[in-house]
Amino acid sequence: MTAHASGTRSAPKTLVRFLTVVLGFSLALTACAVVPPVKKDVNTAPKKTEVTVQVLYAKGDTGGHSEQRISVRPSDDGEFSIDISEDEVSGFGDMIRAASWNAVMVATVLTGASLANQYRFELSGRVDGPSAGGLTTAAVLSLFLGDDILKGVSMTGTINPTGTIGPVGGIPQKLQGVIDSGEFTKILIPAGQRNAVDPSGTAVDLVTMGKEGGVEVVEVADIYEAYKHLTGKDLPVPERSADPRVSEAGYAKLKSAADAELAGFAQAVADYRALSTQVQDVGAAVFQDAAQYADRARNLQSQGIQGGAFIEALSANFLLRAATNAYMTAQLALHQGVPALSAKLAGTATVEDKFVAFLDQLGTYTPKTLTDVENLVTAYGNAFDAFSLLGYASDALDTVLANAKDGAYSSIEALLDAALTPLLLFEFASGQVDATKSIFEVGRDNGGAPIAKNVDLDAIGSFFRRGADANWEAFEAGFVQQQATRYGLSNDVFRGYLMDADLAVALSYSAKQRLGLIQNYIGEGKPNAAYAAMGYGFLNYSRNAIHIEKYYSNGVLNDDLEVIGVRSEIALARALDLGRAQVSQAVGVLDGKGTMPVLTVADFESAGVNREGDIADKFEVIENYSGQFIMSRILAFVGGFPSEGYTR
Repeated sequence: MTAHASGTRSAPKTLVRFLTVVLGFSLALTACAVVPPVKKDVNTAPKKTEVTVQVLYAKGDTGGHSEQRISVRPSDDGEFSIDISEDEVSGFGDMIRAASWNAVMVATVLTGASLANQYRFELSGRVDGPSAGGLTTAAVLSLFLGDDILKGVSMTGTINPTGTIGPVGGIPQKLQGVIDSGEFTKILIPAGQRNAVDPSGTAVDLVTMGKEGGVEVVEVADIYEAYKHLTGKDLPVPERSADPRVSEAGYAKLKSAADAELAGFAQAVADYRALSTQVQDVGAAVFQDAAQYADRARNLQSQGIQGGAFIEALSANFLLRAATNAYMTAQLALHQGVPALSAKLAGTATVEDKFVAFLDQLGTYTPKTLTDVENLVTAYGNAFDAFSLLGYASDALDTVLANAKDGAYSSIEALLDAALTPLLLFEFASGQVDATKSIFEVGRDNGGAPIAKNVDLDAIGSFFRRGADANWEAFEAGFVQQQATRYGLSNDVFRGYLMDADLAVALSYSAKQRLGLIQNYIGEGKPNAAYAAMGYGFLNYSRNAIHIEKYYSNGVLNDDLEVIGVRSEIALARALDLGRAQVSQAVGVLDGKGTMPVLTVADFESAGVNREGDIADKFEVIENYSGQFIMSRILAFVGGFPSEGYTR
């Protein structure tokens, strides 16, 4: 693994990737195809109270199984909670704890179950690892739906927050243990893992191995396939409508917004051209990236894809304007040295004031419809990202200045080499607030169904906030801890390397660290505090989910921790298809309630274009689909119909 320098001569490509992540799933203006009315919402209470499943594990050259009992009941205090019961000290390891939380979160999102349930997990013996995540999710779903887990059927495979089943190790040993026990007739494994290597290093065809041992081995790609095999029943999903499309009113609104952003980009080009030739050479790669965004925006406009055009135009304007401001500071530093950088760091207070002023503006906004909620939740999410990024950038720039004071840089060029990335991030943070304001204006006054009376907004905000945190903990336990151990590093050191390689990871970590500061400012019990929690949850649920999908489940990394391929093309394709279907279904439910999800459909439109890109683009599209789906489900909870289309 290669350590990364704190800065580079040209903006690293991860900065541009990061920009797309920040803007990608936070934009949209809607209207969907007409779909049949959905059925009336039904009781979200679970139909069963307890289920028992057999968790498979590997041990040496073989494996075994442990009994896991899961129960659910309404909580005494009306709060969502999860209890872990062990019969051994540390019986539940960090990874299986995280997997248990993820199982409940995914099952709740997929069914609209009550947010006032108490869950209890009981496991015999010591078991760790996330490989029971898929089985546990199916078990929790069976409680909600009243289905029985079939005797003699089990599975191994993680659950990704997107609903896909992730890869696991030790399958040959687990299968051997299953065969030796004589208690199972069918075992499910993650799609793409039919061929595995046993402890001796021999390649094994698991389907053939199972057949010879009297056990059917079936590959499954997602929880929908797994549930069918485990229970014999289909998971209920809403009828899928045609892909959501932007309405005529939305089309005009988006076109106007895209035109404005392209005009802003033209001015940014002029400002960039006013920089010295030396500085322009440094920023050439960023300029080309921004120009490509603008070219794509114009091309999409010519095709009538206004949602995608707006996203690309906003990206072009935002990227080049922020970069130009950063390069202006660099140009000053060439002549003034450290004082120019110190002055920029001192400007943190000004950016913070702009952030606080926007938060105050959001605090006065009173949502009345579900599209108002979407607009407010999206704005809070993006504003928090700006604050988190500002903190991360300020810390990085402060480190550079401290190093300069200690004489760490041999020349002004070396100083600027270290400072450029923090400067870019600093300007991105400032520009993010402005971009969020633009998005907020696009999302205003779009009508829709009213907010449900007596809905517990705090419970919804708390649930999705904890969902985001559960995804982060699963990522920490499943990837960061494991890789840190592999390299002989502490978690903090390895995470630091990963944050250097992927700014989205840095932003996730920074957001989690700074959530308390934001919550303290907003204040518990204030009118929009619950929507602020939803904003954090919406944005970070999806971003943290893609960390799991990309780093733990399917990505192939080089020594610089960059994703250069995937382990399973089948899993990647299924994640893309599943995400697209989930959004269409969830938006269809909203449409059946007379709600056009204002800041979702244009992003869906853009994702449809970008999914044909490279590996990084595809992972970003999966994240975008996840964000669109989670936003749609948040709106269903706020509207009081979370289970419509998702129960029998």
